[in-house]
Amino acid sequence: MKAIIMAGGEGSRLRPLTCDCPKPMVPLMDKPVMSYALELLRRHGVTEAAATLQYLPDRIQDYFGDGSDFGLFMRYYIEKEPLGTAGSVRQAKDFLTETFVVLSGDGVTDCDLTEALRFHREHNAMATLVIKHVESPLEYGVVIAESDGRISRFVEKPGWGEVFSDTVNTGIYILEPEVLDLIPENRAYDFGHELFPAMVEAHLPIYAYTMTGYWCDIGDHSAYLRAHIDAMDGRIQLPFPGKPGGVVRMPGAVVDRSAILEGPCFIGEGAIIREGARIGAYSVLGADALVESHASLKRAVLWRQARMQARTQARGCVLTAGSCMLEESCAFEESVLGAGSMLGARSTLLPGVKVWPGKRIPDGVRQDSNLVWGGNEKPCFSCGQLTLRNPSHAARIAQSYAAAIRPGNVLLGRSASSVALSYSLAVESGLMAQGAQVLDTGVTTLPQLRTMLHLLKAGGAVFVDSEGLRPLDENGVELKTARKRKIEGLLMRQDYDRSFLNIAKLPVRAGRSDLAYIGHLLEQADTESLWRARPQIAVCAPNEQLLSTAECTLEKAGCLVRAEWEEEMMELSPGETGLWLIESGEQMRLADEDSSLTDSEDTLIRVWALLEMGMKRIILPVSATHAADALAERYQAEIVRVKGERAHLMQALVNEDRRQLMMQFDGLYAALQCIGLLAKHQLTLNKWLQDMPKLNRRSRTVPVEWKDKGRVLSALLKEETAPDMTDGMAVSKEGCWAWISPSEDRAECRIVTEAKDMETARELCDFYAGRIARLLSDPR
Repeated sequence: MKAIIMAGGEGSRLRPLTCDCPKPMVPLMDKPVMSYALELLRRHGVTEAAATLQYLPDRIQDYFGDGSDFGLFMRYYIEKEPLGTAGSVRQAKDFLTETFVVLSGDGVTDCDLTEALRFHREHNAMATLVIKHVESPLEYGVVIAESDGRISRFVEKPGWGEVFSDTVNTGIYILEPEVLDLIPENRAYDFGHELFPAMVEAHLPIYAYTMTGYWCDIGDHSAYLRAHIDAMDGRIQLPFPGKPGGVVRMPGAVVDRSAILEGPCFIGEGAIIREGARIGAYSVLGADALVESHASLKRAVLWRQARMQARTQARGCVLTAGSCMLEESCAFEESVLGAGSMLGARSTLLPGVKVWPGKRIPDGVRQDSNLVWGGNEKPCFSCGQLTLRNPSHAARIAQSYAAAIRPGNVLLGRSASSVALSYSLAVESGLMAQGAQVLDTGVTTLPQLRTMLHLLKAGGAVFVDSEGLRPLDENGVELKTARKRKIEGLLMRQDYDRSFLNIAKLPVRAGRSDLAYIGHLLEQADTESLWRARPQIAVCAPNEQLLSTAECTLEKAGCLVRAEWEEEMMELSPGETGLWLIESGEQMRLADEDSSLTDSEDTLIRVWALLEMGMKRIILPVSATHAADALAERYQAEIVRVKGERAHLMQALVNEDRRQLMMQFDGLYAALQCIGLLAKHQLTLNKWLQDMPKLNRRSRTVPVEWKDKGRVLSALLKEETAPDMTDGMAVSKEGCWAWISPSEDRAECRIVTEAKDMETARELCDFYAGRIARLLSDPR
């Protein structure tokens, strides 16, 4: 068997470790991580290997040469432009003339390749993917296989609703040469996203082998530090020097007698440890590193020639090649001092702070932000928005958004609070610094901002409130996962263009965007029916701007309107319809004097309105009531169900018909359409409800730890016949329906059931809750 190592990645999430060092050359126990991949190959009898290179290829070629020092023959294939994982391997088609294994040059594993090859041949596989059970599969590609190992589905970097298994793609593959014929030539093509799903679709023999050994994708600084701890604890079966748990002292290391060494730790060749220094457990000193008198390390990693002067402290951090901590300075957990950088005397590098190569932090500074030309971020989108901490943070987020999306011009809207105004001004500055043209709509709502974006044809939009920033794409929908991760990466690394590198354009004030919004709504409303019926509407909204807009719109449409600030003032009179709007303006709820619509009935009235508008395909999330399907049948229409994740749902809605996006995410538009249609058909809310299909609905949540979510969903799927796996697991049987999905942000699973009577819905809900409880009580 031959081998090919994918070693072309830039390792952007590992910066500044990889600013001037290819990711495969990042040291693990003072040796390049790729050297352990070569050692693994040699142990399993591989004598010929190749590597695909792109980023700083000379560094890798110079170190490994022809491979003779590592016991095998090496060849190299350099990408002139990115070709993706599969495209890069295809370059070596002339070399890969027999069964071959693909490894990642930046992963650490002791996988039994011999056993994996035996599995591959026993199953006459064309491709075998090595997979592994992990606790949290969100950052990996989930692989779903049948009982015989044949792969049936892939989900790349899933949300929790798509975690149908806790086995993930390790990036280790055993392939036959004919697989290369399936890869297009001279263009980017990916194994996980494109090639393997295409093989499954074509019913080609593609299998999964579940490994039991160690595997770690060194994708971020936390994983990098953890790999050292695992190596010193003996969890990795690779030839690391010394015995697990002990003190490893390489030849030429000089340690003063008064120094204290706590195992496990590693002291590289030529390293020097002066008097009174303390090397704590899980610390690593690279070759020629220097630790001066009374300095202290714990769980820290020092690269070659890194230096710690007297009375310095390093805790769970990384000091890269040639970096230096001056007297009495401190560096804490997951902070990084880049190559050749210097931390000033008595200065402190706070947890998570990254300093790029060649930087100098002055003496006595408490460094709390990344030193590139920005700050320290560990950002994460939550429910479509990034949390704001202060105005400078808001400006950096805006710069990251502009650098990632390149929108050209950006609509900027905000809520009415003074805090939102402060953040909005900072966001405007950040956008201008990246050369974006800002169109300021002032105080607005999300639906209003989307409407202005549609009318002005801008390249994107940003909505700011007192807690967070919500970016939108050119269609007014929330960003897809790939774009969100790009923004998160740029923000974390501060890796966008230097401020004002492009021309800074003066912002343009968009004026009374509320008037344009009201006019747009009235153009789409059935004002003739409303003026004829003159329905009485009581409207309640939590802020002045939204309430005023709603009151004006409804009055101009022909309604008799009573506007109220407070919930207790919304007691409805006979014949009066109540309308409640949430603060963002995205959602509404209708009621009459007898009752308020439930969630399912609210979905149903929106579907009814779209059907009355003549639409034949209605987009709904998987979790939406199935009474909508019965209603659609009356109109000879169909319900198309998609993932409920906001960005995915919004994109599907706008792709189908923009009015469907507005019906789901513009409360005032939805209310105007529904009230107008009720008036047209001379229906009260109660009479409309009596004519609608009926289904009884139950829901509950079951506590499920994050590490168990994939296992639970996988086990449930195996017990069902042909479940719907669009989002979580949906099952239809004998007129009943159940949906089970892991929560995106909590350690729980949600269960929703529907049936023709409440007792059956309750029993079905209890049945699945019981199944989950039994699965959790059984150890793996």
